[in-house]
Amino acid sequence: MKKINLILAFCFITVICFAQKPPITHSVYDSWKSIRNLKAPANGNIILYNIAPQEGDGSLVIYNTQTESNISVPRAANAVLSHNGRKVVAIIKPLFEQTRQAKIKKTKKDDMPKDTLAVIDVATGQIEKYPNYRSHNAPVKLGNYIAFQTTPQKEAKQEKAKKDTAGKGSPKAGNIPDKDNLYILNIFTNTVDTLKHVESYRFKQDGSLLTYILKPEDAKKKPSGKTSDKDTTNTPAKAPVDTLQNTTPLRQAGLYTYDPVNKESKEILSGPKGSQFKLPSFSTGSLMAFYANTDTSETGKKEISIYLYNPDIEELAVAADKNTPGLKEGWVISKNGRIAFSENGQRLFFGTSPKPLEKDTTLVDFEQPKLDIWSWDEDYIQPQQLLSKERDLKQSYTAYINIDNLNRKTSAPIIQLGDSELPSFTIPDKGNAHHALIANNKKYRIQTQWDIQSPSDIYLVDIKTGNRKLLYESVSYYLTPSPKGNYYTIYDLRGKNWLLYNVASATLTDLTENLPYPFYNVEYDMPSLPNPAGEAIWMEDESAVLIADQFDLWQFDPTGATAPFRLTEGYGRDNQTILYPIFNLIDRSTKENTADVYRGWSSYIKPGDPLYFSSLNKVNKERGIYFKDITKKNSKITKLTEGPYSYSNLTFTKGIKGKKPVYTYLKGNFSNPTNLWITRDNFKTSKQLSDINPQQRDYNWGTAELVSWTTDDSIRADGILFKPEDFDPAKKYPVILYFYEKDSETLYNYRSPAPSRSTVNIPFFVSNGYIVFVPDIYYFDGHPGQSAMRSIMPGVAMLEKYPWIDGSNMAIQGQSWGGYQVAYMITQTNKFKAAGAGAPVVNMTSAYGGIRWGSGRTRQFQYEQTQSRIGSDLWNGFDLYYENSPLFFAPNVTTPVLIMHNDKDGAVPWYQGIEFFTGLRRLGKTAWLLQYNNEDHNLTERKNAKDLSIRLEQFFNHYLKGAPMPEWMKYGRPAVKKDFDLGYKLVTEE
Repeated sequence: MKKINLILAFCFITVICFAQKPPITHSVYDSWKSIRNLKAPANGNIILYNIAPQEGDGSLVIYNTQTESNISVPRAANAVLSHNGRKVVAIIKPLFEQTRQAKIKKTKKDDMPKDTLAVIDVATGQIEKYPNYRSHNAPVKLGNYIAFQTTPQKEAKQEKAKKDTAGKGSPKAGNIPDKDNLYILNIFTNTVDTLKHVESYRFKQDGSLLTYILKPEDAKKKPSGKTSDKDTTNTPAKAPVDTLQNTTPLRQAGLYTYDPVNKESKEILSGPKGSQFKLPSFSTGSLMAFYANTDTSETGKKEISIYLYNPDIEELAVAADKNTPGLKEGWVISKNGRIAFSENGQRLFFGTSPKPLEKDTTLVDFEQPKLDIWSWDEDYIQPQQLLSKERDLKQSYTAYINIDNLNRKTSAPIIQLGDSELPSFTIPDKGNAHHALIANNKKYRIQTQWDIQSPSDIYLVDIKTGNRKLLYESVSYYLTPSPKGNYYTIYDLRGKNWLLYNVASATLTDLTENLPYPFYNVEYDMPSLPNPAGEAIWMEDESAVLIADQFDLWQFDPTGATAPFRLTEGYGRDNQTILYPIFNLIDRSTKENTADVYRGWSSYIKPGDPLYFSSLNKVNKERGIYFKDITKKNSKITKLTEGPYSYSNLTFTKGIKGKKPVYTYLKGNFSNPTNLWITRDNFKTSKQLSDINPQQRDYNWGTAELVSWTTDDSIRADGILFKPEDFDPAKKYPVILYFYEKDSETLYNYRSPAPSRSTVNIPFFVSNGYIVFVPDIYYFDGHPGQSAMRSIMPGVAMLEKYPWIDGSNMAIQGQSWGGYQVAYMITQTNKFKAAGAGAPVVNMTSAYGGIRWGSGRTRQFQYEQTQSRIGSDLWNGFDLYYENSPLFFAPNVTTPVLIMHNDKDGAVPWYQGIEFFTGLRRLGKTAWLLQYNNEDHNLTERKNAKDLSIRLEQFFNHYLKGAPMPEWMKYGRPAVKKDFDLGYKLVTEE
């Protein structure tokens, strides 16, 4: 019996050993997938989404909610569904390996593998392919037609292709594309028409007309004298058709329209070589307006005019030019401004600007000095000016004409709205409004160097005349116009409350001052003014505006007739659950070119639309989806679903008539990959549609749980504790702490194994036998370093009470602000065996005046008002800058530290990492600095991210697990081309 028991025990142990899941390795990253570009058009039964690996070939999935069937198209992306739900237009990428091999062979750009345009039949899955894709354009609402251009093959390849496809009659294979051919494709009949010599093109938003610009013929080339080719667009061969070739010796540049139904081209305006044309914008009716200049003389070629064309009566008129009344003296019509119609079609907006300075061509360039002059009283410092130089040179200012006042004999006068004082405009009601509130911070721009919330002056602009009136001076207001522009909601940063401005009565009312709850972000912990708890959301008919407090959504009557009330009935506050309105369910589509650029973006709720909310429970961090039908009297807030998951991309398709809507959404948590789900009964039951990462089940994964402790400042703190899937409480585990600010609300987020751009990849380290702890940090102004210590170290003490925590083998890692805190903490404690600090600020006295090269701004605002949380300038708060600078306490460091700081960092000056490394080196401390060449704040090149991932593992394995020290840590990188072996083969061919 004992012998049998021993045999059974041995067999049991053997089964356990064979069933043991392997840990994740660096080689698996590429295959991990995610769902992207989820689209569920509200009027159809088709769902589109992409399954994308981190590296490699993805696929497009077309899911039919009626038949519950899938069509998968390998490597397809950028998919758009036709308005009737029958066709999908997409771009098919070449095989990843094919492109990779071409790069390895250093193939020239023109010979690299090309994309393919694809038209997919939703019912059958049949695909029509058009190779050598270069570009395409389709109407906003995809109907029957799209237009596209291809990249011509080289002559040798053309000849080969002609031979290979001789007699086959396929336009996609046999008709070799000529340069600048434009193909107009009927996606339902697969017939193609061809326009030659096209420079640029665009459909009208309803698809009824295609506009294009024709390239001029080079005078050096022999004129062809050809007449138009025969139109054979309806034949099976789909032969290219030149509907434009004329009998004149030279083809002129010009703007043309093409009617895809009648296959007719029409010249709108043409001119000799050197003429300038831009594609037009359309009104909601049939009018079109465009920039053009056909004067190629030395003096005239620099002028630009705006033309207005009415295709209904085939009338072309100059809408505005240099002679139009109202154009400011010394100003010109700017070709850099965007043309747009107001929605009612009565106004035509465009750009004007001061006449550009002429370049002095008599100066010899190589004899001129090259320098930048920094002046104390300029609006912006030189790095900002240099970054915005190109944009500033193209700056144009909003102007418009009234189209009703335009006739052939007399131009409508220009109404100039913008200038250097008011450079940008937001005109409510899609450009129709008669008044607008405009904020201008020009007087306070120098102050923005250190004041992230510098004040503005608020002007009331009469759009009919261009006159402006100063309403409020030196205020900190966020403005949101109502849909028709009759009201503005204003968040007052200083007062921390919401105001309402009535344009007609010119009155300002405080909406929230007397309500019992705050409407600002009560958890804001930086030394500046808190932002609002949420945005102002208007009903489209202006009957109400919805504004959020910390937990709930309130409804306000702009007339004041009805008292404000909690639309969410206090459910959020009663249950410590934040309710966020979801707007991707609401159809907010607008017609193209209706002055969107001038009115800005706001979220409006249409009459009859219910409200959906995403939720976050502040106590247990669970998330969910809630619903309220505000169109029904006495309706109640309803929980559709809630639990230990993250929900995102909630959208719906209306489904079959008479049936309930079909909702799709993404759902996942740390243990369950984010997948696509569907529900047909308001979440009573749900079905999982995708399983994109089944390989996760084959690896030792992990779990995530919420833990709490009390900080040294008696605050109840939260954090996330990640444990290996094969966690054994009888073992002792090394611990890595990763932190930034507050991350506990991400408890139920999914985290993919992926190469590190800057921080430890949590799934990788957990899978490989580490416990990872992510603590929240609670800050006090002036003492960010000590705030981190007083929050994190009690959390460490809490962990050490568990017998399975190896308190003698702990490490910390962070990037940017987290990197700073790591650098600070190792000057204050010797608790940790190793530390990783990415892009750390270590000397606040030098970083204070440093530059964020990505934006060109100085870093002063960060210390005085935002993340660095000093709350004072350098001179009045010098002791605080000194106290919080790890460099000055570097002699205290005993922890080996791995620094990463890259030479193109646009956020934290690279010299901060160098200061830390050279200081530690001078003091004889153990430190390494990884500097990835031509890399930014976080790594962008995947090959570098893979490299960092390996080095982070080797670094922590050595210090926390006793693994041998890798060669690169012994000697760094030698001054020869060959690197030391990392112990892994990196798939980085570049």
